[in-house]
Amino acid sequence: MQFQIFSEHLELTPEQQEHVKQKMMHLETFAREMMDESSLLRVDVRKNKVKSSRKHISFQATLFVHPVHIRAEESGTTVEEACDVVAEKLRKQIERYKTKLHRRGATGEWIPESTLEQLSNAQNDLIHTLPVIGKRKKVSGAAALHDEEAIEQLELVSHDFYMFESKDSGHP
Repeated sequence: MQFQIFSEHLELTPEQQEHVKQKMMHLETFAREMMDESSLLRVDVRKNKVKSSRKHISFQATLFVHPVHIRAEESGTTVEEACDVVAEKLRKQIERYKTKLHRRGATGEWIPESTLEQLSNAQNDLIHTLPVIGKRKKVSGAAALHDEEAIEQLELVSHDFYMFESKDSGHP
């Protein structure tokens, strides 16, 4: 796995760089089977200029693992504090992605779940509804995904929208 660290408006000490590298590279133990030499972990550390907040360090980590991007962001009073929180968020997202990764077959069909999972999902569906598509935009070259995969991608990158081409309907 490749590792890149960028800082803006502050200079990281060698100890801080080593702490960040150790915490972030430790994530590889959770995602060893999905990472290879083409995987990239990008870390951005920024000192915010807002003086009203005590949490003036913004820490963002993005894991590029084909075909997904897993991202987490947090603010903290120190680089180490923000790094620790982001590492934990990424670990949870990696675990969540790994459990969903094997639910589709090679042709794209859903693999049947156990009866207990089906009952649990039915109860969760009654409580939670799927996110509402609020805006549509035409973009060429969008990724072709199933609707469920696109919703999962949207949640993994922590954005408000995600552009994709539906494999089910063929429409963006």
